[in-house]
Amino acid sequence: MNLALFSFALALACSCHQIAIARQARCGEQLDSAIKRLQRFLGNEKWIGQHCFSPLSKRVLSTVETERIHLLVDETKLKNRLAIMMVGLAFDGRCIPLAWRCYKANSAADYPAEGQVAMISSLLELVRSGLPADRPVLVSADRGIGTSPSLCRRVEALGFKYLFRITKQSKLLTEEGEFSIYEQVKPGTIWRAEGKVFKQRGPVPASVRAIWDKDCAEPWLLITNDSGLTGREYARRNWQEQSFRDFKSGGWNWLQSGIRCPERMSRFIAIMVMAYLYMISLGCHVVATDCASPLIRDTLCEIN
Repeated sequence: MNLALFSFALALACSCHQIAIARQARCGEQLDSAIKRLQRFLGNEKWIGQHCFSPLSKRVLSTVETERIHLLVDETKLKNRLAIMMVGLAFDGRCIPLAWRCYKANSAADYPAEGQVAMISSLLELVRSGLPADRPVLVSADRGIGTSPSLCRRVEALGFKYLFRITKQSKLLTEEGEFSIYEQVKPGTIWRAEGKVFKQRGPVPASVRAIWDKDCAEPWLLITNDSGLTGREYARRNWQEQSFRDFKSGGWNWLQSGIRCPERMSRFIAIMVMAYLYMISLGCHVVATDCASPLIRDTLCEIN
């Protein structure tokens, strides 16, 4: 009940500021009491955010009618305070978070002990438990995450397809020899090939898609275990950046939450995600019923 109340309050407040949320969540009580109730929820060690990942995924994915489920993986940071690894669903220009892990930013000592690949794999496993059995899944990640033979193998072991961006230094090994993928593509061209990547760290069979549009400063260098992909599907990875912007500067001012503890932030993200789902669902309904109109900024939602 508190999760529902605080998520609805966040949507009304248009802000992650805890006082603004508490002000909207008052149920005939004083503001101080509402603030303390929110803080008790965030500090409740019996309520672990990971418990909601599987039912959340099952609920969200059961309503999506796309032929393929496209999952996006990326890390975002709240300045030098916290870092959050998120797995989300690509949906209509945005990304709906389904599972996440919070930890202190820029601290090797506080980074999850299992490492990045195992952390992402565990999040994907939690999401998989809520997936419809008959739906193919594609996972996309940027080069900071995707340039990893271990992650390629982990994702494939889960029964998923991947489409990862890799670095300029990556090479492709074929029967004709070894090629620098970056050197094979020029502005305005596309290069496709089959072979093995990551020779030094354990070769992984993959299809390569190198795409360099004329209006882009650099190409997409992509690898996939699905030869039927064109590579253009990778454009959806930007949808996750758009959602991060919604949470931060373009919408709810995530930094204003003031939270520095990873465990408390994990619970706060659950509130934020439920509010995001509510707003997206409401927006879809408005569009579907032909009641949409241009947005007007509500200055009452701003915190001075």
